[in-house]
Amino acid sequence: QFVVVHGTEGYRVTELLAAEGVGVITGPILTDRSKPELAGLTIENPARLAKAGVEIAICTDHPVIPIQYLPICAALAVRGGLEPEEALAAITIHPARLAGLDKRVGSLEPGKDADVVIWDADPLSLDYRVYCTLVDGRVVYQA
Repeated sequence: QFVVVHGTEGYRVTELLAAEGVGVITGPILTDRSKPELAGLTIENPARLAKAGVEIAICTDHPVIPIQYLPICAALAVRGGLEPEEALAAITIHPARLAGLDKRVGSLEPGKDADVVIWDADPLSLDYRVYCTLVDGRVVYQA
């Protein structure tokens, strides 16, 4: 399977990507138009791709834009028209599937590896706090 990485202007060729079954890692969203390939940057890109049937993932471009801003990038995609459930999938199971790791990670299922974060509110609302974090089945943080 082919995957476009940094598909910031993938919305320009949605039909082609969908027809060929090409996945797109969108982003970074939380950036400016600092170089030519970001000239058409829009927060609607992930929504347009998803609505065309393209499997998407959202990236931050870590370490330039740190990974802790991933929920913010997903929230921006929701603001741009992406369904909230699709935004969560775009930072969990979709990237795992695009990387060929979905049998091991990306969703909560028996037998999969999982680090789990529990929030006190919707993580896409930006008004949340981490309540609890589990790594390898052990609580490593609790508020």
